[in-house]
Amino acid sequence: MSKDKHEQSALFPNEDVATLAQIIHTIAKGDFSATDKLYELPGQAGISPEVANLAESFGMLLVRMEAGDFHIERAAEVEERLKELNELKNEHLAIAAHDLRNPLSAIRNMAQMLVEMELTEKTKEEFLHSIYRVSNQMLTLVNNLLDVAVIESGNLELTLKQGNLSALAAERAEIIKPVALKKGLAVNTSLGVVPDSIFDADRLGQVIDNLLSNAVKFSQPETTVLISSRLVDINFEITVADQGPGIPESELDNLFAKFEKLSVQPTAGERGAGLGLSIVMDVVAAHGGRVDVQSTVGKGTAFTITLPVDASA
Repeated sequence: MSKDKHEQSALFPNEDVATLAQIIHTIAKGDFSATDKLYELPGQAGISPEVANLAESFGMLLVRMEAGDFHIERAAEVEERLKELNELKNEHLAIAAHDLRNPLSAIRNMAQMLVEMELTEKTKEEFLHSIYRVSNQMLTLVNNLLDVAVIESGNLELTLKQGNLSALAAERAEIIKPVALKKGLAVNTSLGVVPDSIFDADRLGQVIDNLLSNAVKFSQPETTVLISSRLVDINFEITVADQGPGIPESELDNLFAKFEKLSVQPTAGERGAGLGLSIVMDVVAAHGGRVDVQSTVGKGTAFTITLPVDASA
């Protein structure tokens, strides 16, 4: 007989009480493997009702203590998560403020010159075009920030309707063509015949816009951007490929992270906050799909969206 068990038997001559005391003593020392014995004790033959009730009461006390520990740990986890989210929010605000400050200053300076200086009609027209272009960049940034906020809050809602993904790709390609033409780029399409499916046309249109915009932004004049679509087994594939500088392999893992800035730079001084690809990934994931990227430095980059035939699945 062990020393502890001998001591418990001496203190509690009744065998039932001694057994219960031994179990409690073991648990009190931090050995919670004895809790199974505690829960089994009331059902054992020959155990007195008083000892059985006492064992059940002590078992309930342990359960409540464990639940209390769980709630404390859970509260600590929630507090830590809230702290992380608050830090992320502050980081977002700081980056957004930085990215908005420069274009706002540019608009203010150009507007001040338009008001205070005698300018030629040509210069006025150039300033107005610049104000329009910069304000559009700011609007894109604000819209992206709002989209990120919606996605991170878990409130992204899809308006699912029947449509055709090849037709959507063709429509978005036509929209980007004037921008590409100004840079001396060609936007070509190779769109397969695909069946209609169910998806959110506005959100997936935003995805295609972001990919096409990036392709144009990072491409040199006299190169081509190609958007293609096809049906592969039970999935749709939409690919946007450019002949730009490519992305270093070391940057591919963080490519879809929020506010990620690449080492390669836009070819005409275009700006971006690094939110577009993050939104692309989240919207495609909400449709049950995925985004893959292939890139070769010096040759170009291709983004492929893979979606189930029924994107509502």
